Amino acid sequence: MITAEEKAKIENAPILFEWGILVPLGPNMHKFRLIFSLTAFFFLIGCGIYADELIFFTILAIFIPPIFQFFVGADYQYHYYLTRYGYYYTSYQKVPEFGYKLTAIFMVLGVIVAIVGTMVIGPMAFVGGGMFLLTGILGKGLPLGPDLTRNYGKINPEFKYVMFVIIKQRQLSIKTDPLRTRENIYLNYPEAQKEKIISVFSKILSNPETYRVKDEDDYYEHPKFKELMKNKVE
Repeated sequence: MITAEEKAKIENAPILFEWGILVPLGPNMHKFRLIFSLTAFFFLIGCGIYADELIFFTILAIFIPPIFQFFVGADYQYHYYLTRYGYYYTSYQKVPEFGYKLTAIFMVLGVIVAIVGTMVIGPMAFVGGGMFLLTGILGKGLPLGPDLTRNYGKINPEFKYVMFVIIKQRQLSIKTDPLRTRENIYLNYPEAQKEKIISVFSKILSNPETYRVKDEDDYYEHPKFKELMKNKVE
């Protein structure tokens, strides 16, 4: 647990290096978004043909995939600031700027379509209105702007550290030796700045043991990782 005093100490220290990186919401998220969008599009078109409501479902097919692609499943933008006492970073879901206005519009349209449409063409319009309203609810906070969060990680000069470079996932995992679970550092790096970030961390951590692994599977199977897991202290 990092105290308010420790956070202030990290933030007020000179920044030794900073970098930004765009990270997917989850593993293989880019492929998943594409598959989901295509599946949703053809499914809705099929529903329109089956229900003889092609115009209505075509409108949904046009709106729903982009909403998931660019809003619900959007990548996260991280920006890291590294100091001698630790690091802090900001993060937010990188939604296109026009999305903040669209979600507010969807919530208003949802109510209008649900009420007026139900009176004019029947209960099916309520489903459409509900979709608009649900989109606005899922995008809560977007009309006001990005939901920016800030997190911290501290470095204790009294501890010995071990640094793992996980190449495929472009991540650094820095652990104390022996392992103190609350002191772990886990962050993302852009490929172009990888060596610089490793170099700066190596100086701050007084030349830690450094291991480069291909991916997360090799990371969890690495002998040093298993050794640290056995030597936990609190």
